[in-house]
Amino acid sequence: MRLPVISYLSILAGAAALLTLSGCSTSSRYYGNDGPPTVFTGTGAESAVPKVEPFRAAANRPYTVLGSTYTPMTTDAPLRQRGVASWYGKQFHGNKTSIGEIYDMYQPTAAHPTMPLPSYARVTNLANGRSIIVRVNDRGPFLHNRIIDLSYAAAKTLGYSSAGTANVEVRRLTWAEIKSGSWQQSGASTTPLSQPTWKAPADTAGITSAKSGWGVQIGSFSQESNARSYAAHADAVLSATGGLKGVRIVKDGSLWRVIVGSGMTHDKAAQFARSISSELGVQAFSIER
Repeated sequence: MRLPVISYLSILAGAAALLTLSGCSTSSRYYGNDGPPTVFTGTGAESAVPKVEPFRAAANRPYTVLGSTYTPMTTDAPLRQRGVASWYGKQFHGNKTSIGEIYDMYQPTAAHPTMPLPSYARVTNLANGRSIIVRVNDRGPFLHNRIIDLSYAAAKTLGYSSAGTANVEVRRLTWAEIKSGSWQQSGASTTPLSQPTWKAPADTAGITSAKSGWGVQIGSFSQESNARSYAAHADAVLSATGGLKGVRIVKDGSLWRVIVGSGMTHDKAAQFARSISSELGVQAFSIER
């Protein structure tokens, strides 16, 4: 599900309309009233041509939709994810995206909940190996643990427009990759995702138990999927800056806490919290977990 708004200031107004979508079917068609164009004879979309574009500040502020809070990335950091992709089509065709552009379902674009806007990303269908470069200029999806919404034509290129969803790998292209052109050499890459340091054994699905000593909390979420998304973002940013100390998720009552580090003294945790606040642009604080 995507967010049909042009800026952070209008998100809350749009959220009321989005509530009506919370009961949408989880079958192949992601939106009850959405779908492909009435007539479309094309085979899909060509890849977007990446270029360095400044981020739109208004579209990269924290926001809340359907009771969940999302904290977008605000730096040019790498991001790599695997999960379920969906697509959106004629219901939103001609409407404005989160950065005020007109959504065109025939163009290679996408919506992502936390990637800085605008960005470029390579999306690969893990079932058939097809990939496409998309320009990420919108927010979403917000339901059923989807990690990205592609335009109808982009989904057709990847071969899942009929099925509605697909397991994909998403990799954000950094400005350095765009400037150097190195993103063109990575098109056929099948390198597995690096394992995030917060991943736990499969039976706990990435959720860890509380540890002794102090760590630094960088976020808390009411939904596990949002905690996972932010943990992946923090892991990528801290890995790039060399400040990684182990990002993990701790289930605490009705909350999922995203915590960096463990086993520290209170003083060390407080010192690290000040450092990580600057790196991630969040209000981090020490916590005994």
